[in-house]
Amino acid sequence: MAERKPLVLIADDEQNAVVLLTRIFERDGFIVESARDGEIALEKSRGLRPDLILMDVQMPKVNGFEVTRQLREDPATARIPVIFVTAAAREPSDVAHGLKLGADDYIRKPYNYHELLARAHSKMRARQLEDRLQRRSEELEALVRIGGVLNQQLELEDLAALILEIAGQEFHAAFAELVLFDPHGVPILLCNSRQGMSDPAEALAMLNDPGSLITQVYRSGEPLLIPDSEELARDGLSSAMAAPLKHHGKLLGTLSVGLESERRLSEPDLRMLRSMGEQAALAVRNAQLYAELQGYAQTLEDKVARRSQELQAAHAELIRAEKLAALGRMAAGIAHEVNNPLQPILNCLEVAIEDTENGTQPDPEILRVAENEVQRIKSIVARLLDFARPGSTEKSLIDLPALIGEVLLLTSTQLERAGVHLMHRLYAAPPIPGSPTQLKQVLLNLVLNAMEAMPDGGDLEVMLYPENSGTVISVRDTGIGMDAETVSQIFDPFYSTKGEGTGLGLAVTYGIIEGHGGTIQVESQPNQGTRFTIWLPGANG
Repeated sequence: MAERKPLVLIADDEQNAVVLLTRIFERDGFIVESARDGEIALEKSRGLRPDLILMDVQMPKVNGFEVTRQLREDPATARIPVIFVTAAAREPSDVAHGLKLGADDYIRKPYNYHELLARAHSKMRARQLEDRLQRRSEELEALVRIGGVLNQQLELEDLAALILEIAGQEFHAAFAELVLFDPHGVPILLCNSRQGMSDPAEALAMLNDPGSLITQVYRSGEPLLIPDSEELARDGLSSAMAAPLKHHGKLLGTLSVGLESERRLSEPDLRMLRSMGEQAALAVRNAQLYAELQGYAQTLEDKVARRSQELQAAHAELIRAEKLAALGRMAAGIAHEVNNPLQPILNCLEVAIEDTENGTQPDPEILRVAENEVQRIKSIVARLLDFARPGSTEKSLIDLPALIGEVLLLTSTQLERAGVHLMHRLYAAPPIPGSPTQLKQVLLNLVLNAMEAMPDGGDLEVMLYPENSGTVISVRDTGIGMDAETVSQIFDPFYSTKGEGTGLGLAVTYGIIEGHGGTIQVESQPNQGTRFTIWLPGANG
């Protein structure tokens, strides 16, 4: 495209001066327009927007000083270079006045035309440079503003609409279109200012046209400007351009805009669109990462929820397994306790049968003995079932002295038969929140472990007392004790000092106490017994 010739406006009421200046500037490649008075000079300056104005000071209707003042007050003409070419300004004060009004230079008549041309080119270059700097500064300010706005939007479809809106406003575009691609270059989003969101498959059809603007940018990865074409004219556009959205060298999409007006898009416009594409690419990538993070967070949350359910189920199964193991350990002792009343029941029934066969009335006293022994068995079985029955793990307020009393009653006969002397001191303590079934399991484990640690009998002390906004349960025995290495592993799952043990009892105990927000500690030395100390928080702990 041929370079545009600069336009100069000569404002002078002397015809000979106008003719001379016209020839000088036309020979130098300028297009020349003239005005014979100040009013015409103002009118043509506003309509033509010349690259340079050569102004006489003394002109009919409006003098050169007033014309310059009005030009500088109008934003549309404020930046046009003005050179006074006059014989009227002889005093330094006149020159100062003109410069103060905004004139760029003074040339006094008579002048050297080489000097005049040199000054004209110098002032135009200076103004062009100033214009470019000003335009670039405005572009940078706009990009900072655009980047801040775009990066606040994290939903991809809303971001696409916002990108199109900003592009349309920035270039006064009649049409704007955004296409986003996946990592394999397949369109995943198509949005334009006329139809809104469309099927991304339509973008595939556009990419199949090798001459289309999007295809060329897609293949080259570089911005492209089309000042005019028949294809654009068919779409009602006068010019169009497109730029890639690239992030770390990867093509995320393309952004294109088109104009309907007589104004044509230019290289500075394309540079601005390229910069907007970079800002948009960063915002799109942020939105994609946000979506990925949201999906990952949801997936992680689902995984954690499933894993938590699995762990809760496993923990509940562990408690059930150890509970059954504890019941099995206790069953041998209870079997003997049940067998004791069975013998008198059998004897009483045999006597009652003999009396019946002999035709005599059975002795009521014998039947009462049998009944009492049956009630004794019933009580033993009821206590056993009360412990074995699956209970709710939901927390409620627990009366710890009563709960400990139930466990000690359940094990009292077994402890007595093992030669264990039981001592208990249960001080008053406020109710605590917890699971009664689980805490019974804890106490039963500790009592039975203590009994088994004293094969030749001994002393078992169970204490309950308030401490530090909670309650302490202490279980101490005078058994065989443990060395430091055993104590360090005693709460590990599947660690057991008994050949037939599961190694789960104290691990389950530890988990239950921890689940209640409490702590459990053990003190032990070989042949000096063991003490377990449990602290459980109160209702407000």
